[in-house]
Amino acid sequence: MSQPARDMEIQAQQAAVRSLKRLIGGVDRNSRRKYIQDFLRDFDRYQETASYDDLVVKGFRSDVIFIGDYHALPACQQFAARFLADMIRRSSRVVLALEMIYGRQQRILDEWMAGAIDDDEFLRRIRYDEEWGYDWPSYRRVLETARLAGIPALGLDCDPRTEFRAIRQRDAYAARRLAETFVSAPDAKIVVLVGESHLARNHLPHRLARELARRQMEKRSLTVVQNVDSLYWQRAREGREDAEVVRVSPGRFCIFNASPLAKYESYRQVLDRWRFQSEDDEDEVDLTPTLHSMIHTLLRFLRVDRHRHVVETRGEIPVRLVDVLPEVYAHEEPDFIAGMMRRHGLDEERIEQVLGHLERSGSCYIPRINAVFVGTFDLAHAGEEASHFVNSALKGELYEGWNDGWMAGHDRFYGAVMDEAIGFFGSKLVDPARNHFFETDFYRYYGRSREEVEARTGYEYDEFKAIIDFILLHKKLERDYRRRRMVPDAILEGLRSTGGRFRILTHELGYFLGQQIYDGYHRGLVTHDEIGVLYRSRWNDPGSALAAYLDWAERLAPLAEG
Repeated sequence: MSQPARDMEIQAQQAAVRSLKRLIGGVDRNSRRKYIQDFLRDFDRYQETASYDDLVVKGFRSDVIFIGDYHALPACQQFAARFLADMIRRSSRVVLALEMIYGRQQRILDEWMAGAIDDDEFLRRIRYDEEWGYDWPSYRRVLETARLAGIPALGLDCDPRTEFRAIRQRDAYAARRLAETFVSAPDAKIVVLVGESHLARNHLPHRLARELARRQMEKRSLTVVQNVDSLYWQRAREGREDAEVVRVSPGRFCIFNASPLAKYESYRQVLDRWRFQSEDDEDEVDLTPTLHSMIHTLLRFLRVDRHRHVVETRGEIPVRLVDVLPEVYAHEEPDFIAGMMRRHGLDEERIEQVLGHLERSGSCYIPRINAVFVGTFDLAHAGEEASHFVNSALKGELYEGWNDGWMAGHDRFYGAVMDEAIGFFGSKLVDPARNHFFETDFYRYYGRSREEVEARTGYEYDEFKAIIDFILLHKKLERDYRRRRMVPDAILEGLRSTGGRFRILTHELGYFLGQQIYDGYHRGLVTHDEIGVLYRSRWNDPGSALAAYLDWAERLAPLAEG
């Protein structure tokens, strides 16, 4: 991928992040404080790429391991649970210390760790929602990892948590708690899960070193932060997106498990949830800014000005893209969604397809209504629906869509495949960490026994085998279709499929191609202009969708083989 193309993609993503941070900035005004700036300066560049195994080895050789936690992002707690488990497997001396629990709540924590009280009582007694308020299942996973292993957990924080001017006081308190633990258990290996800003060199790590020195003790430390913006952008500019870990300096690393957009969006949603909870309405979270921000990210990448781009002309009045951004409905009942689709002329088969897609993927864009329905929010799938909207808008099919009854079987099939490919490509621009092969069970269970396939995938074995055989045969056919005189019957049967079989076949082929196009763009095999043409292409002429699919698949075949 050329550097200008890479820079263009990064700039589009950074613009989306800035927009999202401005929304957050109205609530969180602490980002400019010296304490936060100390952290940002300490983690502004990395020295080299590393690996997760490097972290494990370094952790095994360390006495205290600081893990930076972006509280609103569940991926951070998931990593903490994973790393804690790896330390437990290698040492019997592990202690877990958490910022989320006050030191004064240690007894309550001990009761929960011993199984003497259940979750409801534990959360009520520590006033979890009032004092912490982040996603409990994510933090429970960390605590449960420790509980199952029978290792102790330590509350690390003190009041006042909400007063930023007291943050250094809280560092001093936490350092004392940790030092006292080492006094009582000199051989302990303490895994500390604490907010990332506490981990500048002159913050909690420095405080702990000073407390230990007072006790004539010295301990080896490891600091692991997660998804730091400056390091993420440096990695992207250098084309090292595959590097999961980077080394900032000896003893300090950063691991990546989410994009900046995912990180700040998680925080925005938490802020929204807190705001609604304060209004006694816990179920409402406004996802409209989220979807529209994703759309703006894609439009910036495509160099489309939403304020100038004309979608259609009604009479003599141009309708600009900014005026047709989709409506977003979150957590609506199926009857409401079905009723809206009926009012817009969609038949029962389409309604069933949408509801099924919404259940499987969490979100669904409907061009006929120009609306996105969100059941369970997922960044990648929401990005896919944003991409579908941009595709529909740029090719002039808003308030149309699915008028494909006239199409021949293969035209309908490959039109759907190309739509899936564009949707997946756009979702990768929004969330580059997305990988289709980690999302699907087809490739994971290929070659497994009948019993395991049926138990794990939800498909009958013969149906599963027919689907995966079609996909593999199709990918093989793409490499030598010019030399073939006849199309295999299995392919023709797949092209004539309907219902669930049609959905899964077009979905799998489309996602596969979307990944290839994204990889091809990054490697310089696909130009930015070609992506723009792809988003604007309509597949109305007979054979046009098939021709487009074969052209892209043939060009990018080396990526599939590699």
